[in-house]
Amino acid sequence: MKSKLLIFAAALALSGCVTQEQFDKVMASQRPPSAAEKAAIVSAARDYFVDPYSIRDAEISNVVRLNDQGLEAVCVKANAKNRMGGYTGRTATSVRLLKGKPMSTLENAPACAMPQMRYRPFPELENLKNV
Repeated sequence: MKSKLLIFAAALALSGCVTQEQFDKVMASQRPPSAAEKAAIVSAARDYFVDPYSIRDAEISNVVRLNDQGLEAVCVKANAKNRMGGYTGRTATSVRLLKGKPMSTLENAPACAMPQMRYRPFPELENLKNV
């Protein structure tokens, strides 16, 4: 009985506490990323990618508002080289923004695969120069 209770508690914790209404509100808040947000993501890409100068097939999603304190998220899909020098295929990375500045990333975030997320080409990320 104790193990069943533990499994139930773990499942509840992992499932998250987001209602459909909250999810719909987040998706309804979508807006195109600003030029400043795009520039901040491009600048931060040097820290997040193993080989940021090899990025190709990049797309950026609309920005969604996660709370009223300025926390937002945007998804970036791109194909870049790994440590072995080979392309890994397109991966989706969620970038958390606080007042327009990148704070953290999460690779293969489930929200980035949601059909409600709208994407557009992100050529600025493909044109990084090694400086």
